[in-house]
Amino acid sequence: MMKLKQILFTAGFVIAIAGGLSLAAQQADAARKTVYFTDNYEVLHGNPYTGTAFDINKRGYTFTDDPEVTAFLTGTETIPADGDIVRVHIAWSDFEPNDDQWTWSRIDQFMTKINQQGKTAEIQLLMSESPDPTEAGFPHKYPPEWLFDPSAAACPYRNAPYGDGTHSSKQPIYYDSCYLEELEEAVNAFATRYDGNPGIAWVDLRAFSLFGEWSGWYDAQHFPWPDATTRTNTLRALIDIYARAFEETMVTMQNAGASVDPADPAADTQAKRYTAFAFDYAATNPGWGFRSDTVNSSGNWMDYSTWGQASWNNRKTRRDHIQVSEGANWDSVIMLNNPRKVVQNALEDYRSNLQGVNNTGFEKWDNMKTAYGEWFYQLGRYSGYRFFLAKAQYNDKVAPGGSLELTQTWTNNGVGFLPRQYPLKVYFVNPTTNLTVWSATDTGFDQTRWFKGEFHERQSNFNLPSELATGTYDLYVAMVDASGNAAIKLPINNESGKRYKLGSINVDTIADTYTPPALSSQFRVEAEDYTAASGAYGAYYSPEGDHDSLYMQNNGYWTEYDNIDVPQTGMYTVEFRVSSEEANSFHLEVDGVNATGTIKTPNSGGYLKFRTVERQVYLTAGRHTLKVVRGATDRWFFLSWMRFTLNHADEFKLQAETPSSSSGVWLNATEFTDNDGTPGVSVLDTGDWLEYTNVTVPKAGNYLFEMRYSTLSGSPVQKYKLQVNGVDATAELSLADTGGVNNMMNSDQVVYLPAGTHTLRIVWTDAASKVIWNWMRFSYQDAFVKQIEAEHYSMQWNLDLEDQWNGPETGVTVANYPSSGSTKAVSFDTEKDYTKYDNVYIPYTGHYLAEFRVAANEAHQFRFEADGDSYTVSVPDTGSNHTFVTVSRWVKLSRGMHNLRIVLDQTNANADLVVDWFKLTK
Repeated sequence: MMKLKQILFTAGFVIAIAGGLSLAAQQADAARKTVYFTDNYEVLHGNPYTGTAFDINKRGYTFTDDPEVTAFLTGTETIPADGDIVRVHIAWSDFEPNDDQWTWSRIDQFMTKINQQGKTAEIQLLMSESPDPTEAGFPHKYPPEWLFDPSAAACPYRNAPYGDGTHSSKQPIYYDSCYLEELEEAVNAFATRYDGNPGIAWVDLRAFSLFGEWSGWYDAQHFPWPDATTRTNTLRALIDIYARAFEETMVTMQNAGASVDPADPAADTQAKRYTAFAFDYAATNPGWGFRSDTVNSSGNWMDYSTWGQASWNNRKTRRDHIQVSEGANWDSVIMLNNPRKVVQNALEDYRSNLQGVNNTGFEKWDNMKTAYGEWFYQLGRYSGYRFFLAKAQYNDKVAPGGSLELTQTWTNNGVGFLPRQYPLKVYFVNPTTNLTVWSATDTGFDQTRWFKGEFHERQSNFNLPSELATGTYDLYVAMVDASGNAAIKLPINNESGKRYKLGSINVDTIADTYTPPALSSQFRVEAEDYTAASGAYGAYYSPEGDHDSLYMQNNGYWTEYDNIDVPQTGMYTVEFRVSSEEANSFHLEVDGVNATGTIKTPNSGGYLKFRTVERQVYLTAGRHTLKVVRGATDRWFFLSWMRFTLNHADEFKLQAETPSSSSGVWLNATEFTDNDGTPGVSVLDTGDWLEYTNVTVPKAGNYLFEMRYSTLSGSPVQKYKLQVNGVDATAELSLADTGGVNNMMNSDQVVYLPAGTHTLRIVWTDAASKVIWNWMRFSYQDAFVKQIEAEHYSMQWNLDLEDQWNGPETGVTVANYPSSGSTKAVSFDTEKDYTKYDNVYIPYTGHYLAEFRVAANEAHQFRFEADGDSYTVSVPDTGSNHTFVTVSRWVKLSRGMHNLRIVLDQTNANADLVVDWFKLTK
């Protein structure tokens, strides 16, 4: 018989760790090498289509006479090392000052210098109306004078007032053929010379309205179009000019702030205006991006109203087109009054690949960095994509003429994405000479739709040449460009020129047998990221650390998400993070079909207190439209996120009500609320049993054995045991009182299971019809350790001060604590200070020992949260905030991605809590 060695009670679950059967429970595949990596927290520079923006223009000058540009061209100044994408204004008049007379030398010099420094440029190609030259700071003439000169092109125009009417712009009549023809000639000339230049990140489409902002401020909505059809057709024609001209270089479409117009029948809703102003047409160009000029600290950038256009466009397009943003002048009130809010808006609301901070130039660059402090670096760290190789597995011994099989687990720890494919290349490197002896590329490797909150497992197989010499090599990987050169910097160590060492590999005459693991994936949908809605709307507050959430009160309210890509076909476990009263209901539709049936929610614990409910949904790979629809009753209901995890062979679930045979039980207990929508088993008495035949266990080892159940309030302990093929696999196990049949919880044990097909039986050894049993689940267990430095947070602040700025000292502080054994640690000084760690990958469902290296000059208490589930950790008085000890507690985590948070619960004005690191050990 097995002996029960340890029982742990934790909020929401009980775990029993059993011993006695498994002497070799975790024998790894002898041929498989497994390597885990840690995000090194570096700000990555030099990656395509993302990075830190440097604004080279000096206000008050054109490109032709800008002294900052001149200083760069003459070598007096160089682009700062921590500036990646150089934002530069180039107007039509800069390169065609006279009709059909082209001036390229200064732009040529500029592009040469950009390429020499390994930078790229955002070319803001200013082709439409410019501000009034009498307005301070704007001595520009975007279209050249000859365009309107009666003795030259003689294109028609009008003097269009803007702002308060004090100033006016010389505005082309955009639908006139003269403007369209001359514009196309100029754009074609520019593209002929520079399309595909590696020094250009993208070209801004600025060919309509003031500043070229398309439908932004001032008079874009008041241009005298003859009719709505002419407007849409003209704007489409402008888009076509750029689409035809730029075949290689990305174009970014303008998405400046604007509103629906109730007086315009063709644009009186966000969806109609999206079409009327041709945003939908621009979005048909798959390689394009979208950009906005309005991301600052004046409030929450994301607008959940039914009239704001830019936010709606952003949610509609940001899973297909990178988003580029900029704010106001770096030292303006709406930037410096809360630098953290600027960064939070750019990262969490806008999901920007690049956030510009205007008018720094060389002179003010360091001043801006000082003013923004840590938020400058956080912006650069998490803008765009941040591809992280969390795990790699490969056959450790291969043979010439054989194959290399490499399994990878990737995450994207940034907020944006990569719009173009960069295949994966592997290298065998001689460790003595550092010379590459063999390399090959997986051309099917495609990371262009990887988003934050997801993990992607990929299998890359390579044929090895028969002439490959035997020996031991270093195995490297890289993401490469079209020429096969390593091009993407990753946030992991062991780098050599954007190539990353996985470990050693042996080439021998005979290879070991290697079986690649089953692949899985996970994706996440933030509930407030809807692309259409009726009744429901985004709510700015989410107490669990997610930026926003979704509120849907009444029966029939719905939200739609028409841009969701499913990575693999299969059965998915869908988790819904809800705040609700008991028996509210909703359902999920996939492409118009109800995929879940009615989901009745449990009591989440109170208003804005969240818990997770789950369902099983079959999904096919590809693009889908999801829809969340509220059912009865008309009461408050919040949804924070939906997480979809492809079911994995190493985890299998048996519904209690589907035994092959049973004795003395009722298999259809449906009158009680549960969180997975299936019936349960009740009338469980001593001696009753349920048997499940033909259960496939994929591999021998230890498994987390979860029992999902509830009991009548005040019930005595109910007891059972698990048998495998007629043999006891556990000792007698206990189910604690849950406090009521509607309060479901898990009882967890670790058991050993042999590989193969088996018969499992649950035998109730001491029961008295007090239990409703819903399901049992088995998850493979293996060793894993993840340590995170406390200062490597993705966001920090104070829960009571989310939109306030009391100076850089607001929230936590990072300082050197030599006695901690490491360089830096984090001080939590005020109650509700927090640090957040997004996108932490966990490879196995199970219980982890969470250890925290802490110091405190009085006793403290903090919360460690995983996706909102909270665990209290007590810290003793260590004698001083420089005297560190380790405290710990058990936490339960599922396989996949998690957002973790540390929140200080209690302190006083004379004490602080210092955290050096925390570690999760399986």
